[in-house]
Amino acid sequence: MNYGLGFILKTDLPVVAVISESMTHDKTTELVHYSFLEKEYGYSREEIDSWPIKNGFRKGDVLVIKGVDPSEIKVGDVIVFDIEGQKIPIVHRIIKIDNGEITTKGDHNPIEDPWKIERIHGKVVFVIPFLGWPKLVFTYITSWFLSLIF
Repeated sequence: MNYGLGFILKTDLPVVAVISESMTHDKTTELVHYSFLEKEYGYSREEIDSWPIKNGFRKGDVLVIKGVDPSEIKVGDVIVFDIEGQKIPIVHRIIKIDNGEITTKGDHNPIEDPWKIERIHGKVVFVIPFLGWPKLVFTYITSWFLSLIF
């Protein structure tokens, strides 16, 4: 099924379960998301609210990813990408594109990302709330069990 979805959506990673809270919107969103982007990049609230996936998402949500040509991505898109030395892909928002250099930031994070993107799998086109929790629970239990054995 994953291969079929990947073929249709033109990506090797069509479905991702969210494992962190870097894109969560909560009581800190005003400061770490809106105020940061207004002050550091000059974006207006209206502009930020016009971006896709404007309310972020939570740990345990499932994201549907569509592969895109790099020329199709734009500021505000939420992308899934790899960085050197990490097995798990990152899901953050593009906050700046300058001469082909992409700067990203998690909506819940107080600063922009310090790393360079190696490969973009695609952009988030749909969020399914809570569907990823069974996978997260299974992963945590397995990890805990393995730590007891080894």
